[in-house]
Amino acid sequence: MELKKLRYFVSVATLQNFTAAAKALNTVQPAISRQIADLEAELGAKLLIRNTREVTITPAGQYLLAQADKMFALEQEILTRVKQIDKGEIGQIRVGYLGSASFSFIGELVKRFTQQFPNVKIQLFELTSQEQITAFENDDIDIGFSRKIPSKQQRGLISEQVFEDKLVVVVPENHHLSQQQSVTITELVNENIILLSRVKAMGLFNKIIDLFRAEQLAPQITSQPQNMQTLLTEVSANFGIGIAPACIRRLYTYGCCFIPLANEGTTVPLEVHYPENTTNAVVKEFVNLTIKHKTLIKQLSSCS
Repeated sequence: MELKKLRYFVSVATLQNFTAAAKALNTVQPAISRQIADLEAELGAKLLIRNTREVTITPAGQYLLAQADKMFALEQEILTRVKQIDKGEIGQIRVGYLGSASFSFIGELVKRFTQQFPNVKIQLFELTSQEQITAFENDDIDIGFSRKIPSKQQRGLISEQVFEDKLVVVVPENHHLSQQQSVTITELVNENIILLSRVKAMGLFNKIIDLFRAEQLAPQITSQPQNMQTLLTEVSANFGIGIAPACIRRLYTYGCCFIPLANEGTTVPLEVHYPENTTNAVVKEFVNLTIKHKTLIKQLSSCS
């Protein structure tokens, strides 16, 4: 049933006059008569009885007239929602984030987004970098905040840098390096090294190993914990020394000291990733908001 025919019927039924309806709809009377006749034929029911003096609405016409407002309201709702979805003003988004690197800003970023787009539902998932790669492959997340993804695993993803962190050496507070202003990789050659598991953060793990290789050294890796908080706990327990991004100072760090690495190439970017073929306008709006607030994110993430 075409809504145009329904509008013609509603106008005649409301005004109970074909001439008045034609004037209101800015058309001619024969056109209205033809549209209503087609509607009656389509429905297989008489809607109006017309004589020389008046128009009478049949019981079937009365029912259709009562339901017409609902149909017009639904039409308007559909049109409005289609436009909102297309503009990213309504919908949902699933965001994966690397906890240790994103705790400082993710809440504020989501709050600002929901203030701008209150009709968008956001789901948050704390995931390691490798877990985010898997989640993208399984279409379980729409956006991810993590370290740089190795090129061979970045198929189909677009990445934008959000801010740069720096690697630090984490030592127990009674360690002989704890009072130094900075430390080099060569000074760590005889230390027991604790790194976040390569399975959980391949890019970060490989970057740290490359720093040792650049000095033609091989690190003595004695532990690969599954998360950064465990790394800090192991350092405070004198299991060894850790190497990690400076942002972990926002976790529970009792018993640990943090010393900047003086070597070249110790910056660790945090990036926002999303599928290059996404058709979800909400994703693009969230990425745009992230890029817009890069300065704020840097400020919130600073540990200085």
